[in-house]
Amino acid sequence: MRKLYIFFIAFWVSFMTIYSIYYYKVKSKLDQSVVAMAQDLPHTVFGFEAQSDSDKNMIFTEGLSQIIPTLSKDYDSFLVPVPDTGFVSFNGPYTKPNIEKFYEGLVTKFQNHPPIEFKNLKDGNRLLLSYFFENVHLPDGFRVSESVVDFRGKKVRALQYHHQYISDTGYVSFYKNDNMHEYALKVKVNDGKDELTMYSCEACNSWLHAKLKADSLINYSVKYVPANNESVLIPELDFNIVKDFDKGGTKTNPVFNDYALAEERIKFKISAPKEGGPLEANKSYNTPVNFVMNGNVLMYIKEAGKKLPYCIIYIKDPEILKPAAKQR
Repeated sequence: MRKLYIFFIAFWVSFMTIYSIYYYKVKSKLDQSVVAMAQDLPHTVFGFEAQSDSDKNMIFTEGLSQIIPTLSKDYDSFLVPVPDTGFVSFNGPYTKPNIEKFYEGLVTKFQNHPPIEFKNLKDGNRLLLSYFFENVHLPDGFRVSESVVDFRGKKVRALQYHHQYISDTGYVSFYKNDNMHEYALKVKVNDGKDELTMYSCEACNSWLHAKLKADSLINYSVKYVPANNESVLIPELDFNIVKDFDKGGTKTNPVFNDYALAEERIKFKISAPKEGGPLEANKSYNTPVNFVMNGNVLMYIKEAGKKLPYCIIYIKDPEILKPAAKQR
């Protein structure tokens, strides 16, 4: 009996050690990104951009209004709800059965996601949460760039496109207007289920201005095909941002007063097909079309065949871009 007890203890210790290593390895992998609270990002706004915030980054989804549609209807003409495959929500009392059901839905859509910590919540407190997570899988032709790029004086990481196979061109389209320093990319992502559009423009003074110009460039310009000795750089995005809504705030919707905690979470990443290393011999490639160095960058993603996007990101400041590693 004593031997059986010792064996059980040894087995349990070994199991917990292996699980802990696995858990923290997964957690570390998930956290290799820009992780921040929205209030700690002074140059970034969540939601519909106000006129006073036109010089800031913008991250725009329906957020909490996807759970409670009456919160706002100001942007119906710009956005649609994010697909259910990348969205989970919580709206109700914070209890063990409710939180277990929430986690069940979360790990079903986002495997191996670590637990979310909700600080200062007591059993029975009302919780309102929207969580949008998107990992944009780029097609072949994209790789992690060995070169870093300068965005407003900060070195940031980039992904690089260099077409290697004829099949690549069926997924990626490029447009450019060198006279106006306008460059655009439209790519089928996530196995063709979604479309990602990126646009760079020096002269655009707002995301809406950039969106109109991007649509015009793509719809009325001839596609540009990079030569064999050319490549294209785009910003590498990988962020995890949380916005808490202060129920006592003067500009906050009074609906939030009914909740002990109301927050939006967004985890967004753009992945190259092979993240293990840079494109072979990419040091020799020129980059005549560049989506990072010279202009403000707009990107939006929509389901294939749909008119409106479900996520819009406008970048004017590097605080949400992935910083370059020192060894790079």
